Amino acid sequence: MKKLLKNSALAALGMSLAMSAAIAHAQDKKVLGVALPNLTNPYYVAMKKSFEENGVKQGFEVRVLIADNDDAKQLSQVQTLVQQGVSAVALNCVSSGPCVASVSELNQAKIPVFTINLLPDPEGLKAESLKVEQAVQTDQKAGGVYIGKQLLKDIGADGKAVVGIVGEPTSVAANARDDGFKEGLASNPNVKFVALVNGKVEETTSLKVTTEMLQGHPDITVVYSDTEPSALGALAAIQQLGRDDVKLYAFVDKLGVKNIEDNSILKAGAIQEPAKLAQIQVENIKKFFDGQKLDPVIDSPPLLVNKDNAGGTVDKAY
Repeated sequence: MKKLLKNSALAALGMSLAMSAAIAHAQDKKVLGVALPNLTNPYYVAMKKSFEENGVKQGFEVRVLIADNDDAKQLSQVQTLVQQGVSAVALNCVSSGPCVASVSELNQAKIPVFTINLLPDPEGLKAESLKVEQAVQTDQKAGGVYIGKQLLKDIGADGKAVVGIVGEPTSVAANARDDGFKEGLASNPNVKFVALVNGKVEETTSLKVTTEMLQGHPDITVVYSDTEPSALGALAAIQQLGRDDVKLYAFVDKLGVKNIEDNSILKAGAIQEPAKLAQIQVENIKKFFDGQKLDPVIDSPPLLVNKDNAGGTVDKAY
C-alpha cells in the first residue's frame, strides 16, 4: 500500500513538474505586437498574413492590431500593446508625423520597436532622441530604375521615346519612383519628358488627366504611372483615344500584372512585396533577440514584371 502511495505521489510530482515546465515555456515565448494601418488595402492583408505565418515560424506569438487609418487609434493600440507587456512591436505608421508619438511610448516602456513600409518622421525621431531598432521598406527609387531600364531594353539603347508621367507630386514615395525611372533612362538622350500630370492615385482622375495630356501632347509615345490606380486610368485613356502607338509602364498590383501578361499596352512594371517585407522584419526581430547586430535600414527592391515573368508573378501580387 505504501509503495502504491509512493508511486502515486511520484507520478503527481512528475505531472506537476511537467505542467510547471509548460507554463514556464509559455511565459518564455516572446510576443510580437504588430500595428497596421488598415485591412481595406490588399497590401496590408498580405502583410498581416505574412507576419502571422512567419511569426509562428520564428517562435513568436503574434498580436495584430488594425488602426482603420486613424492616427489616434494607432497610438491607443500601441499603448495597449505596452500595457500587455509585449516583447517587441512591428509598426507600420498610419501617418509619419503622428507616428513619432507611438515610437515614444514604446521607447519609454523599453519595448524595442521595428518600423516597416511607412516609417515615422525621421526629423521627429531625431528631435526627441527616439530609437528604432530597424526600419524595413521598399526601395521605391530602385523600382523606378528597373522600369526605366526595361523601357531602354524595349526601344533599344539609342531608341526614341517621348514620355508623359501620370504621378502624385505630393508623395515622397511616388517622387522617388519617378526619379528612379528618369535615372534608368538617363543614358539615352533620345528619351524626352514632356509632361507631368497629377493622377492623385485615382483611376477616374488619371483617366481624365491622361486623356488631356495625350491630347495636348500628341507626340507622346510612352506613358509612365507611379501607382496602379493611375496606371489603370492611363490604360483606359490610351484605349479610349485609340492610341495603339502609346505604350504604358507603371508600378502595379495584381490587375496591372494581368495587363502586363496581356502585353498589348502595359508593357512592364514593378510590384511591391508586402509579404516579403514582413518576412524580412520578423526574421530580423528574431536575430535581434538572438543578440545579432542589425543594419538600421533595409531597403528591399521591388520586383520587375515584364512579359517574360508576368504569368508566374500574378500570385505574388496583392
